[in-house]
Amino acid sequence: MNKIEIFSLRDIPLIKPGDDLSRLLLDSIINTIEKLINNDVVLIAQKIISKAENRYVILESVTPSKYAIKLAQETKKDPRLVELIINNSEKIISTNDNIIVTKHKLGFTNVNAGIDRSNIPNASEQVLLLPNNPSASAKAISDFLSNEFNVNIGVIITDTMSRPLRYGINNFAIGSYNIKTLNNLAGTKDIYGNDLIATEIGVADELAAASGLVMGQAAEMKPVSIIRGLNKVVKSNYKIDDLFVKESKDFYRQ
Repeated sequence: MNKIEIFSLRDIPLIKPGDDLSRLLLDSIINTIEKLINNDVVLIAQKIISKAENRYVILESVTPSKYAIKLAQETKKDPRLVELIINNSEKIISTNDNIIVTKHKLGFTNVNAGIDRSNIPNASEQVLLLPNNPSASAKAISDFLSNEFNVNIGVIITDTMSRPLRYGINNFAIGSYNIKTLNNLAGTKDIYGNDLIATEIGVADELAAASGLVMGQAAEMKPVSIIRGLNKVVKSNYKIDDLFVKESKDFYRQ
């Protein structure tokens, strides 16, 4: 593999609850690049998955607990939002500088349990949760598009995150299907013949980050991209969970 290409899809409408997202992606692919080919990877911003799956929550419907009210006062946040953050988190990791860092129930660490108010209607009255099962959503879309184009493709669901001691956000993978998420190079050799002991490449996260360059984070309306030229689309048991570090091995918080 000497090069890859990244395409952003056009003509994707504003997604509403109940929309047939797979069918809308099919139409956009045909209009933008005509068809998918073997080993293409489709990268999809989680927000349109969440919208199609109606992961909206009206804040008025949320009754905050005593703990949520206390945490809201400490972090200067809406207690109803804090209640949702708690409910969607396995653990509250930190509240320093009024930022709630959580371990999400899906298994990864992020801010505010990934609950979003950007690029949604009536943001003062409602919020958008992450998809309930991003990898299952990825599989459904992969199966549909693979069947329509008679090809073997991968799908990655992306979100954005900040990184320790670095400014700026990057896309990262929160769900995937039919893609080698982690490439373990332990046991191979470097250019000088030295054995690599603990080198692992987060393939799905690298692809997600690359997709952010063409998808954007504001009003671009390009929530889907295609990466072409990769050789890591496989029929396998690779899972998004392979990327998540267990707490016992988390040297950042030991």
